[in-house]
Amino acid sequence: MQSIQEYVEPVIIVSAEDAAEARSLFPEWPVYILPVTQSAALSNPRGLLALLRCYRAISSGAFPEVDLVHSLEAYPTGLVGSWLSRRLGCPHALTAHGTYGVVWHDLFLDRLAYRGVLRHASLVLPVSQGTERLVRRYFGSELADARVHVILNGNDFTKRVPQQQALERSWPDVPTLLSVGDVKPRKGQQHSLEAFARVKKEIPQVRYWIVGNYRQNEYYLQMQRYIAENHLRNVSFFGTVIGDELDRLYRQASLFVLTPKQEGLSFEGFGLVYLEAGAYGLPVVATRSGGVPDAVKDGLTGLLADPGDVEGIAAALLRLLTDPDLLRRMGRENRLWAESLTWERNAAEHYRAYQELLQ
Repeated sequence: MQSIQEYVEPVIIVSAEDAAEARSLFPEWPVYILPVTQSAALSNPRGLLALLRCYRAISSGAFPEVDLVHSLEAYPTGLVGSWLSRRLGCPHALTAHGTYGVVWHDLFLDRLAYRGVLRHASLVLPVSQGTERLVRRYFGSELADARVHVILNGNDFTKRVPQQQALERSWPDVPTLLSVGDVKPRKGQQHSLEAFARVKKEIPQVRYWIVGNYRQNEYYLQMQRYIAENHLRNVSFFGTVIGDELDRLYRQASLFVLTPKQEGLSFEGFGLVYLEAGAYGLPVVATRSGGVPDAVKDGLTGLLADPGDVEGIAAALLRLLTDPDLLRRMGRENRLWAESLTWERNAAEHYRAYQELLQ
C-alpha cells in the first residue's frame, strides 16, 4: 500500500503546548501554532480567554491554502477547525472520539457553539458506530447536512508482539483475569470485581489483576470494602504500569476483562485496550456500552454482557475459563482482528472519505 504521504500534503496546526512534539514527530511538514488546548471551553473563564486569543490569531494570521480542514477532536478542537475552514474557505471535517462528541450537551455556551460546529461541518467521522449513535441522540438535528462516516480506530500493538508468540502463547497454570484502564466508575472495574467473586466460588484459585491509575477516592474505597466484606483473596491493584512490566502481565494472563458503562454523558468511545489484549492473543469479556461492540466482536473475539449485568459478566468469564478450546480460539481471533485494524487502514479510509467529499 502506498504511504499516506503520497496521498496528501499535510499542514499541521497545533496548540502551543504541543508544538515541540509536533515538530519532533513531523520535521518535514509545516507546523503552525495556535494558543489553545483541548481543555479550553466557553463555560470556563480561562478556556474562554484561550479561545478568544485563538480566534484573533486565526483572524489575523497567515495560513497556506488548503483543500480541507480536519479537526482531530470534535470540540473544542472542532470549534477552532470550524473557524479555520471559514477563514480559508474550504470544507471542515471533524473526528468524534466518544465522550467529547456529546459531553457539551450539558454546558449551555459550549452546546450552542458545538451545534454551530456540527451544522457547519461537511464531514463527521465518529470512531465507532456506538459513538455515532450517541452523537445522533444528542445532536441529531445538527447532522442533517453533514456526511457521517464511521472510521474505526487503528492500532500498532501487534507490532510489539510477534504473531507466532501470540497465536502459540502459553497459558498460566493459575487462571488469571486482567483489566487495564484507569480505575473509575465508567470503566466498570467494580462490576468486574463482583463477577470475579462469583467466579471464585466455582474456580477458587482464580486471581484478578487490576492495572491502571487509581486514587484513594470513594470508588476505590468501595472496591476495597467489597474485597474485605467478601473475604476475597488474590485481587491485586498494580497502579499505572508500562513497558516490560505491562508486557509481562499480558503474557501471564488468561483473559482480559473490562466492563464499561455510560456515566452521564461519558462513555467508552471505542476501546483500543481490547485490541492491545488481542495483540497478545487474549480473548476478552466486555459490555455493550458505547463503542465497545465495535472493538469486541461478540462470540468471535470475546463475549459481551449488558452494562452492570454482574451475573452475565460472571457467566462469560466462567464460560471462557472452563472451555480451553474456546479460550484459545477467541484469543486467536482477537489477534487477527487487532492485526486488521491498522493505522494504515485507518489512513486509507480517511483518504477515501476526503476524496468523496472533495469530489
